[in-house]
Amino acid sequence: MENLKKQRWERAFELSSLGVIFFIGFVSLLYSWIDSAFGVKVNIILLTAAGIAVSFALVYAIYLFDKD
Repeated sequence: MENLKKQRWERAFELSSLGVIFFIGFVSLLYSWIDSAFGVKVNIILLTAAGIAVSFALVYAIYLFDKD
């Protein structure tokens, strides 16, 4: 079977889908962890920023190390 190279839009769709999944997962994980550890209301802006930062870092690492 011949090796088919992915198009750029397919790669972008894969990475953006992973980013959304990571973002949703990390926001819920961070919210439950902060709520149970400290018992305080979580600032939604800081929680969103932390989720975006962690998601971006993971997707960027996948982009760098996945040589397809």
